[in-house]
Amino acid sequence: MKTTTDKNKITLRVDGQIYEGWKSARVETSIDQICRAFVLSVTDNFPGNKSFTRLKPGQLVELYVGDEKVCTGYITSKPISYDAQSVNVQVQGKSRTVDLVDCCSPWSAIAQQSSGGGQAQQTDEWADVKGKSPSTPNAKPVKASKRANLSWHNQTVEKIIADLCEPFGISVHCETSLASKHTNFTVNPGEKVVESINRLLTKDNLVVTDDEFGNLVIVEVGSAGKCFDRLKVGQNVLTGSSNWDASKIFSLYAVLGQHKGSDLEFGKQVSQDKGIAYDNRIGRYRLLVIKDTGQSSNSLNESRAQFEKDFRHADMMRSQHNVQGWRQTNGALWRPNSLVELEDPILQISGQFLINKIVLNLNQSGSITEIETISQDAYQRDGYKKPKGASGEATAKTDEWADVKGK
Repeated sequence: MKTTTDKNKITLRVDGQIYEGWKSARVETSIDQICRAFVLSVTDNFPGNKSFTRLKPGQLVELYVGDEKVCTGYITSKPISYDAQSVNVQVQGKSRTVDLVDCCSPWSAIAQQSSGGGQAQQTDEWADVKGKSPSTPNAKPVKASKRANLSWHNQTVEKIIADLCEPFGISVHCETSLASKHTNFTVNPGEKVVESINRLLTKDNLVVTDDEFGNLVIVEVGSAGKCFDRLKVGQNVLTGSSNWDASKIFSLYAVLGQHKGSDLEFGKQVSQDKGIAYDNRIGRYRLLVIKDTGQSSNSLNESRAQFEKDFRHADMMRSQHNVQGWRQTNGALWRPNSLVELEDPILQISGQFLINKIVLNLNQSGSITEIETISQDAYQRDGYKKPKGASGEATAKTDEWADVKGK
């Protein structure tokens, strides 16, 4: 592989060809998204290579910063514009996991038909949704036994997600033991793969993203380690901002659900699962009710309610800071899912924060890194215990919903 002496040079590698000399670039990665993206553009022709017409949507590409790979994916579009003086070519692309965002799983098609004929008939009729095509050599066909099963029973979250990704040739790497928890799951008709994955993750508040090789990764928050540099106003911070938007935070979160009954559990016991979380920092009564999906329980709903409270409050204080260059003083690229010390007296923010999004920008101003941070509490998974004496707490079984009625 050809190496570059410029550790910040952007290169795109396609079918053994190297394309460089980009005039502008934007590379975005985030732990809140399962698909990283990039936009590269050049005016006139590539220096030393006038065959930019070789680049076509759908091609598998590798994006490098210096010798470090930052994305493996596909060209999604290639806008071209020109005038009397120049031709402008833009290459837009996304990680291999883009197929999980755009596409439905084979099971979502089978499930839609399942109310009709028998199981053997489904296997034949849906042979055309196996997930294998000449343009996707890494994709694997769905086995007949899997196509016949519309649901997973007592399987780990990691196994279910791996099955959902298998037809698209995408590997799943897991960094947390929580994904080994067993659960039941059914794909909804017409559901996108990412929607299925999100429903699975919601139960345990797991975080899933992609890596530079186009794999799907179930991560532990902060697993990328601590940044070498700190972000400090007056030293390396060029600009900073925060919206401080309180429109999505509430004083009371109620998550409602239900689960399958039995001879021992029925009626209200299975149809009125409830979880409550209070945010005493809110000075007035504001209620948000969330309807849980799938098999629920009081403990799961309480955990979900607490997660919503923590995430929304942390999200209100989400901040963005720009620094010069793409690398820290030790030469490491700024990366998402790492922890950084932040000192910003203007925004009144100080302490250790989680980098949840990184954007590498190249334009006429040079190379700039946009760093978005959020409190680590946003992804807290600890079980929730209702505070004693919480305002509005139900005290009598005759009125179980007194704590959501307000005053």
